[in-house]
Amino acid sequence: MKSYSLKLSGREEGPYAESQIAQMFADGRIDRNTPCKPADRGDWKSIDDYLPMLKYGTQLPSPSRVVTPPLPTPQPVLFSQRVSVVDFDIPFWSVLKIMFKWMAAAFVVFCCFLPVIIVIWLILVAVFAGIVNGVMSNLQHP
Repeated sequence: MKSYSLKLSGREEGPYAESQIAQMFADGRIDRNTPCKPADRGDWKSIDDYLPMLKYGTQLPSPSRVVTPPLPTPQPVLFSQRVSVVDFDIPFWSVLKIMFKWMAAAFVVFCCFLPVIIVIWLILVAVFAGIVNGVMSNLQHP
């Protein structure tokens, strides 16, 4: 039985027997394009060039069992924690109520600032009237 060297992660590893390479192929650790060369001599080529029977899968061993640690069990979801937003289906009257609430809030804020607005308006009118009165009084005296 021939043995081959493989280039895995940029390093030359091996030699591996054909059965070991077939097992690695079945486990998915290598593929058809993995660089390979005979252990005693030869050029680097793909596994597909040296071992073409692997691509057909007829002579592959069954994948080896890999023991994986059990996944942690997720915490149970309470119905009060479930959130599922698929579509916003808001009735027109709800939107209208929200708009009226915003308008009422804006009106209250406006009414709170209304005395300040009136005082500022009176000051501006008085300044403007004083300027116009001064200009008009200068026109009467030659």
